[in-house]
Amino acid sequence: MLEESNVGETWLTAPRTVVHNTYQSHCNSPDSDWEKEIEEKFSDLIKNKRDNIPWLSSDSVSGSLVRHYVMVQDILDQEFYTKQFVARNKEDEVFKGTGKYSDILDIQQGYEVDWEDNRTLKRDTRLVYYCVPVPGRNTWTRPSSRDDVMTTSRDVMTTPRDVMTTPRDVTTQNNVIELSCGKKRGAQDDTDEMDTGEDESKKVKSGENEENSKNEEDSSSFQGLNMVLPTDSGVCCIPLIYTQDTSPFKINDVIEITGILERIEIDTNSVEMDEEESARFPPSSIVPRVHCVDVKLRSHINPLLSCDPLDFKEGEVSEVLSTASDVRSELVTMLRKCTAGDPLAAEYLLLHLLSHVYGRRDEVMTLGKFAVNLTKCPPKETKFVECLSTLFSNISEKSFVFPLTITNFNISTMLPKKDYKANRLRSGLLQLPKGMQIILDETVLEPGQLKPNGVENLKCIGNLISWQKLAYDFGFSYNIEFECDAKVLILGEGKSLLPSDVVVPLKPMEDNADYDKIISEIHSNQEMLNRFRKYLTVLRHIQYDEVSEELQKKIEQDFVSERKSNPKEVTGDTLHRSLVIARLYALSRGHVQLEEDDWNSAKSLERDRLSRIASS
Repeated sequence: MLEESNVGETWLTAPRTVVHNTYQSHCNSPDSDWEKEIEEKFSDLIKNKRDNIPWLSSDSVSGSLVRHYVMVQDILDQEFYTKQFVARNKEDEVFKGTGKYSDILDIQQGYEVDWEDNRTLKRDTRLVYYCVPVPGRNTWTRPSSRDDVMTTSRDVMTTPRDVMTTPRDVTTQNNVIELSCGKKRGAQDDTDEMDTGEDESKKVKSGENEENSKNEEDSSSFQGLNMVLPTDSGVCCIPLIYTQDTSPFKINDVIEITGILERIEIDTNSVEMDEEESARFPPSSIVPRVHCVDVKLRSHINPLLSCDPLDFKEGEVSEVLSTASDVRSELVTMLRKCTAGDPLAAEYLLLHLLSHVYGRRDEVMTLGKFAVNLTKCPPKETKFVECLSTLFSNISEKSFVFPLTITNFNISTMLPKKDYKANRLRSGLLQLPKGMQIILDETVLEPGQLKPNGVENLKCIGNLISWQKLAYDFGFSYNIEFECDAKVLILGEGKSLLPSDVVVPLKPMEDNADYDKIISEIHSNQEMLNRFRKYLTVLRHIQYDEVSEELQKKIEQDFVSERKSNPKEVTGDTLHRSLVIARLYALSRGHVQLEEDDWNSAKSLERDRLSRIASS
């Protein structure tokens, strides 16, 4: 056995050696629980030395222990592995080993395994997932290692693909997705031209061979890796999970995996593989396999706080609640600067940042969503959208900006689609984890004609906003609904065709706002940003208590009174919206239960908003 002083380092750099030694010490005792002992040792290591475990990167060494934040993009079929085996040499000497946490059996030279001897062979199954870097993950949440500089959606991967669209010329600042129009492949090649104006038509018509070749290469790499957003970067991986639970994680779950890295190069010239096998065993230099010793579901990836919101460290919650009033004032001030001094818009943007889906009722009503449509925004020539998205990307864990151009609508693939030939789920732009911040930029929208694909994409975004559900395409007229939790902010000059929970007309209080200066201020004040980051994460996950009976009665009385005075305008939806706003307003002040002052303030906000709409 290893000396106690060397155990920690060995488990980090050569974990399979210790797995092997632990098994060897127990293999002759039929009643020993060697698996449990290994699991407990890993658990103790992770608990006590979690920060010493390196993050997975392109430089990580095969066989070492690594950890990684990923999103479950697809669930692959389970696979069998050799849990225990016995090998013999010519002298009939016996070697006993285990294939757990490994793809290749560690058999001593000169020994062979009798694969027909069921008495000595024990097989088991392990779960197999395909995981991608967390979509839209903002830079400030990443570790200060090479995790930022790894495989991207533009790295070539030779796996089967069915290219539907060609992402190209991706703008990565603030995760802005800008897709230039490229060549489609398959049965529905472009046979007509987009009616998007002269410049756009020229874009579509111009098709030099060199550019088309580049488009196809970019598209194949992006679709092959199956990353969700063209701006994403990081290492895709295939986690293998050893558990009796048949489905511990769902598609789109964000998980933190810790496991033994496996990089195996398969000679595709000597081994024939069909498309499904190629998708399952991609080049491990790009998509490595990770034999997991620990997997945790993560509801947030804020590195400034404890991983599990149910177990925040002592003082983390109390610190945020005690300073909530000051941080709220500071954040509203910054939001006012980004909205040219508009206090009402700043208040609603704050509530939007705190919103999340906390329940569903009767499969119809989604509780907690709060999509905001900010209208009368400055034209695209200003840096208004860039300024606001800069702030959001620096205080939100996951976010992206989608310019709503006719071209983007028409060429984008929003929904994931099942590829039965490769037996994998192809990603779409809206295959997103919970808590995603989406900014839809309508300030760039120009007259044009939506193609059928563009119309379907418009419907998909509308369904996401209204129901927080999306139906993934599994072919044969068979769709499966997946629940979502995305905060959607729509920025435009007029009211959007897309639905929203509230429309807030922007009313600038300052002329010629210096957005460059504001952007510089945002980047330069990291202490301020850290306060915002902890404030938003804690308040979005904190336990919120039910409204007291006394306040419930007052709310009912207020609603009845308002309905009598304005029966056409005041409906059940009005009450629901007011309760959502009041709940978010209370949380913004650090209150874990709605107070009468919160309710009155929420009503005042709504009166001001409706008055502004009426006068605009």
